Amino acid sequence: MKQTTLARGALLALIALLAFAGCASGQVAKVPEEPAAEEEAAMDEFVSTAMVVTFGDGEVLFVDQDTGAPYYPTNLPSDAPELAAGNIVRVTGNGIMLESYPAQYPGITGVEVIEEGTSADAEKYDELVAQIWQPKDPSEPPLASLEYTTELAVVTLSPTTCGYMWTYEQDGEERTVAVDTLAPTDYASDELPDATLEGPTEVTTSFDVEATGIEVMRWSEDALDVEGEKVEVAGLTFTAEPDYRYAILATFDAGEVTYAFTA
Repeated sequence: MKQTTLARGALLALIALLAFAGCASGQVAKVPEEPAAEEEAAMDEFVSTAMVVTFGDGEVLFVDQDTGAPYYPTNLPSDAPELAAGNIVRVTGNGIMLESYPAQYPGITGVEVIEEGTSADAEKYDELVAQIWQPKDPSEPPLASLEYTTELAVVTLSPTTCGYMWTYEQDGEERTVAVDTLAPTDYASDELPDATLEGPTEVTTSFDVEATGIEVMRWSEDALDVEGEKVEVAGLTFTAEPDYRYAILATFDAGEVTYAFTA
């Protein structure tokens, strides 16, 4: 019992001596502090300095000034300033780009003009714009894209354009073109773009011409010969499920177009 007490006393004395020695030499151990919530959010924030380039009917493209990579600023925040060609902007967001060329950046949370610049400054990117954009044939219907989110990524899918009726103006005259193709249910499943879904997933549609609305129908891939089922739509968004085929009837001021995809 006495030996045990002596041993404990010696151990405590040794610990005290080591602590004193550490303090004397200025080497004090510190426990790393957890980053504050604000610091953690800042670490996750992606910042890009980019030049604004415009083309077509005022479409905006950003060109990163460090990498030279172009990207589309989709879903700009509501408080974003009015942008003009040649502006240098500081872009903040989550840094997740959609896999396309140019990339699309839907996760932008802030845009700030840090230099005004001029349209002449943006002319150095004319060759780049010419490579990625060509004036659209006015007789062609709008292009559509579908966006949905999985556990691993934000995915953009281009559905197949089926039949359409489209009115356009050429040489001062109004013309209408009507095109009939296969019905959405007449395509083989491997002929349609495939949305890889693991369960009910919210899908948002977008077009390169403003749509006035959409209607969506679906069929089970195992029963394409039966009457389709109407899908509830909120604005341009609806819920898609695996093992179904979808048809989207989009209406525009100049006509209507049917698009199709499978899931």
